[in-house]
Amino acid sequence: MRFKKQKFILFAIAFLAIFSIAVSASAQTYGLEYSSILGLGTRGLKSMVFTIINIVLGFLGILAIVIILYGGFVWMTSGGASEKIEKAKKILISGAIGLLIILASFAITQFIMKSLTGATGATGGGGGGGGGGGGALGSGIIESVYPAPGSLNIARNTSIVVTFKEAMQVSTLIDDTNGSTIFGDWVDINGNGEFDAGEYDTIVLDGSGNPNVKIAKQGEIISGPYITEVFAAKTADDRTFRFKPINPLGSPVENIWHTVELTNNINKSDGSSAFGALGSYDWSFEISTFLDVTPPYIKIVQPAASGTYDRNIVVQMHFSEAIDPLSILDANILVNDGAPVAGFLSISNQYRTVEFLGTPCGTNSCGETIYCLPALANITTTIKAATCLICPEAAYPFDGIVDMASNSFDGDNDGISEESPTDDYIWQFNTTNNINLTSPTIISVSPLVNEVGVTLKDPIQILFSDIMMYSSLNTSNIGILGGTVGYWITAEDIGGATQASINHSKFQTATAYQSQATAGVKNNYQNCLYPSEGPGCAGVPTLGPCCCDGAWCACP
Repeated sequence: MRFKKQKFILFAIAFLAIFSIAVSASAQTYGLEYSSILGLGTRGLKSMVFTIINIVLGFLGILAIVIILYGGFVWMTSGGASEKIEKAKKILISGAIGLLIILASFAITQFIMKSLTGATGATGGGGGGGGGGGGALGSGIIESVYPAPGSLNIARNTSIVVTFKEAMQVSTLIDDTNGSTIFGDWVDINGNGEFDAGEYDTIVLDGSGNPNVKIAKQGEIISGPYITEVFAAKTADDRTFRFKPINPLGSPVENIWHTVELTNNINKSDGSSAFGALGSYDWSFEISTFLDVTPPYIKIVQPAASGTYDRNIVVQMHFSEAIDPLSILDANILVNDGAPVAGFLSISNQYRTVEFLGTPCGTNSCGETIYCLPALANITTTIKAATCLICPEAAYPFDGIVDMASNSFDGDNDGISEESPTDDYIWQFNTTNNINLTSPTIISVSPLVNEVGVTLKDPIQILFSDIMMYSSLNTSNIGILGGTVGYWITAEDIGGATQASINHSKFQTATAYQSQATAGVKNNYQNCLYPSEGPGCAGVPTLGPCCCDGAWCACP
């Protein structure tokens, strides 16, 4: 009987030790996740305290396990001596009690951490958070932001960009500080080629002296101090606004999480509130310790050089990194056929893809306008590099393509900015007299319709049959239904097809979501996604992902 009791005690203690090791490993993962969510790279007082507590508890947990193992060793080598057995029991009981105290302390610490996180409204960690007022991004008024929510390792000299789905009341975002009549203007009054106070437009302030666009370290977004020395500018359509801090963000010695809040003082062009019941929108990202001095380059262009294509082809330029929207101008990207080709430029894919469409020439299967290049022509496209202030940093106003850190375009991809014309990128292709009217379809979607147990952070992916028109892969045409979740679209070519990813803030558990792709999605010949066409929809439909009336749904 005594032997069975000893076996039971040893088994219980062994189980407790194994369970403790598992909890310790889980705690490390849990702690890492929270360090991402809370932005512990800022190393604020609260973050430092929690980090130190977790480290100390981890060491104490290991020490308690060692004590328990030692007690078990003493017992197993006692040879039945009652004195040694009693000693072993005391060691085991002390170790077990200590371990339980440590586990309870860890649980209490995590509870406090979680409570404080909720109380302070921390958002945007580790590749997930869509920010406060998440419904504004994707399903609401905001098409995209840069840096993306939850982004890591962002350069200190980055620009902050937001693109709205409609024109905004510029005077609620940009203060025309320098007295000119052009918002986003810069006047070099001192003639030193640098942005000096009073020479550039900045963020407009509210009646209390707070900026309508708040930029701050994550823990300081509620009350400041705010970063207001920002060169503010916009695109001609009043939809995209770029805020470039005059001084680099963050620190050269530590990563620091920052938050941007678009407040409820921002209005649409008609004067109505941009965010309505949502009140505002904020998102967070991690600023690293480095300055970006790497120039952008071209990864791939469509149509490919020297090929021949039907005249309604979309000219696509995929860059190695996000491009400053203020540099996307007709003068900086030239499309010629002996003379300039009429048309317009757009930027998409989280500011990495630029597209050019020609002039109206017909309609697609959805009755929408198709734009064409000149027929039977040899088309030359030139992407210009910008003039440097001190290379690779470009001078403003930009007379060529630059990235979000204002580095001039590197057309020959040798890692060095050499200005125009040395670093211009030029390629040619030919057009036919035909208009391609073949519609794209969807090859696959992940997760599947009605799939359960889906991860809370992974993007939703849709694989199309063709190379797609990236500007049509936007949040008006592709999205998520169900719950309040912020989302944004990225895409990449895979062989002769395009895969779109719906990136999103963290899903709520036990919540049904539905992804959709409407007929507004188009291929690179501007033909719309064919309604009622998709995997499992041909012939007799079966349960699976289908495109029904232009939206994803379960097949009947």
